[in-house]
Amino acid sequence: MEDTLRRFLLVALLVGVLAGIEYFTTIDVPGFDLGDAGDPLFESVELPEVDVPALPLPEREPQSSSVEGEIEGPHVRVVSWNLYNFGRTKDDREIAVAAQTLRDFDLVAVQEVVTSPPGAQAIGKLDAELDRTGFAWDYRISDPTTGPGTERYAFLWKPSRVRLVGQAWLETSLADAIDREPYLARFEHRKTGQRILVASLHAVPSSKDPEHEIALLDRLHRRYEADHVILLGDFNLDEDHSAFNELRRLGYQAVLDDQRTSLKRTRDPGPNGHLASEYDNVFYETGPLRAVRGGVLDFTPQFSSLKEARSLSDHLPVFMDVQWTTPAPATP
Repeated sequence: MEDTLRRFLLVALLVGVLAGIEYFTTIDVPGFDLGDAGDPLFESVELPEVDVPALPLPEREPQSSSVEGEIEGPHVRVVSWNLYNFGRTKDDREIAVAAQTLRDFDLVAVQEVVTSPPGAQAIGKLDAELDRTGFAWDYRISDPTTGPGTERYAFLWKPSRVRLVGQAWLETSLADAIDREPYLARFEHRKTGQRILVASLHAVPSSKDPEHEIALLDRLHRRYEADHVILLGDFNLDEDHSAFNELRRLGYQAVLDDQRTSLKRTRDPGPNGHLASEYDNVFYETGPLRAVRGGVLDFTPQFSSLKEARSLSDHLPVFMDVQWTTPAPATP
């Protein structure tokens, strides 16, 4: 009886082991049917619901400029941006957005750089951030302007596309008449040797009658008649104002027409409800130059609110893709 019981227990143990092997693996044990092993070892149970806090989404990377498409023939992509008190107040995120906005251009003119050391340091950071976008960049920053509301200007450019000819300079001939005298530089197209003279200006605020300063800009044309002049910046004035009449008479034309470029403090309904005034523009000499394309770069969608966007700038960048109307001189 004792031997029979022992054999029965041994067989039961063997059946249990074989059932476990087939249940937990895909091995087929000859002569053994898992269905004979009884009920499954595990049952499903319902767990109580637990509120899991939502994790923050990763910060959206700044996107590159939306201006795309090939242009036939030699050209330079020029952009102007009033970067509003550009200096210590700009953090790494804001400088990264600025670089991504400007990355597709060849030549950048910046207005409203603070005169203290953080202003020059911020331009250096912007240059370094642009270097990380795939092209090497270079820059020059002006001395402080001499009149009330003093600030610095800056130029940044891709040396692979354009070359700075000589030195950039503040226009001393206008220093007594214009509070923030223009910053000028000649640039040469690398492949063709064709040149442009770029004059960057931040006029006095609209409350201080910027038309008096704008009316003097024709002096730059007369002083540099041998150059092909581009006047750009924050004019604090609509391009239709009569202060630009003398420039128009000399053959200059605005790239933007009825395009608001400054930002409001609060957004109104509509796609352009965040835009306020037609202040920024590019004027070019229509005889030797041609505007292939022009417009604004709306960087505000890179921020979660208009208030945050204004912390980078209260102006949109304005741009022009410029070509020469005459062929490049033949190289010997």
